[in-house]
Amino acid sequence: MIDNLLRDLQVLRKADFLIGRIWFGVIARQFALFAFAGLIAVFGLGMANVAGFYALQSSVSVVWAAAIIAIVDFIIAIIVLLLAATRRPGPEIELALDVRKMAIEAIQTDARDLKLTIDSFGQGIRDAKASVVGLVQNPLDIAAQKVLIPAALSVLRGLRSKKEHA
Repeated sequence: MIDNLLRDLQVLRKADFLIGRIWFGVIARQFALFAFAGLIAVFGLGMANVAGFYALQSSVSVVWAAAIIAIVDFIIAIIVLLLAATRRPGPEIELALDVRKMAIEAIQTDARDLKLTIDSFGQGIRDAKASVVGLVQNPLDIAAQKVLIPAALSVLRGLRSKKEHA
């Protein structure tokens, strides 16, 4: 019974560890994508600054090319940010959550069984205590109830059975 409880607690620990590992992987990938998007945004901002500088100096096609590149960098950064924001754990998280739920249910069942066993053990101790207290307080009454009455009933049954056989 206690072995089952310990086993279920180990299953719960493993399921929680697996869930944590899955979520850590998701968060790590999101962070990497956010960092990459930030890097692209920095390059886009740098290009926008260069484009603005050249645009103020003169209106040449090279300037507009730099501006277009900066805009494209910003669009790419936005796409990467949206991709990072939509990352969720895969179907393995559902399995891990199901295992965790089953482990918790098994632990609750084992705990109920353990409680019933302890309660019945306690009731046995209380019954033994009551018997000892009764024996100490009224030894003749207890002896009559526990020994004499069953013995007398046994003798009477034996006599009846002899009478019926005869």
